[in-house]
Amino acid sequence: MRSRPLEQEAVMVADGPVVIALDGGPHSAHTLRWGLQEAERRGADVLLVHAWQEPYEVSPLGWYAPFIPLGLDRDAQAYLDAQRERATAAHPGLRVDTRAVQGAAVPAILAAAEGAQLLVIGASGRADGSRLSSVAGHVAAHAPVPVAVVRQAAADGPAGPVVVGVDGSATSLAAARTAARAASSREVPLVLVHARPTVEDPYGTHDAPVPLPPDEAGAAHHAASRLAQDLREEHPGLQVDVEVVEDSPAHALAARSVGSDLVVVGCRGLGAFRGMLLGSVSHDVLRTAASSVLVGRAEA
Repeated sequence: MRSRPLEQEAVMVADGPVVIALDGGPHSAHTLRWGLQEAERRGADVLLVHAWQEPYEVSPLGWYAPFIPLGLDRDAQAYLDAQRERATAAHPGLRVDTRAVQGAAVPAILAAAEGAQLLVIGASGRADGSRLSSVAGHVAAHAPVPVAVVRQAAADGPAGPVVVGVDGSATSLAAARTAARAASSREVPLVLVHARPTVEDPYGTHDAPVPLPPDEAGAAHHAASRLAQDLREEHPGLQVDVEVVEDSPAHALAARSVGSDLVVVGCRGLGAFRGMLLGSVSHDVLRTAASSVLVGRAEA
């Protein structure tokens, strides 16, 4: 029997749930839908998480929690129960659990995501998920598991491609394989983008990246094409396109995110935090992408 690639082995042992963090804001309904669809693709259980915190009263001597119970724990659980009912009605085949966690949002969500195969969170509380909230940014940077930061697509229609940036590093190769699995499960094309950073928009035009013909791209196009062929062999039937552009990596990926279904980025931490902190490119893509962004880890 043919042995499976190590990356496929890693997927098969990722049997934790998909954790969906909901804050009750206007964007939560779309975050829930996105997370449930992803869980169904993965055949995973779902854990809905809502963090709540007692308010504090201000006095001349400091901050104090109110002495009268406000029932926020019951409100949080009631909210989650309603979301679970909605989830199971839309996806009756999924097993959906809930957990209301008390405490500051970031540490509470990170603790709840322990052992998950994916953590899903809305980019912000806005209805379209535009911008990037501090909670989503910190969660994406510090979670030990892959994180999907969800934005709502600008228009209805066929799903766009999955986009990933590649630069030859181990981090980008892991992100490319994560992106290939995401594209294959969605049955959409995968686009490998290699951006050659030159002078970064010297005239402030912020034009779209200019693709380079293969003969001008040279070794970069050749290396990306080899990776594309490897991914086609690992995922038969997957369409993999290569784009080499003259642009900064972050701007190129943000521009390519328009009309895309998902952009995948990797983590590039240092020292003891290796693999748990975002690099500047990944952080900029999180802030500026028009689509949802998946922050992958090597074991994703």
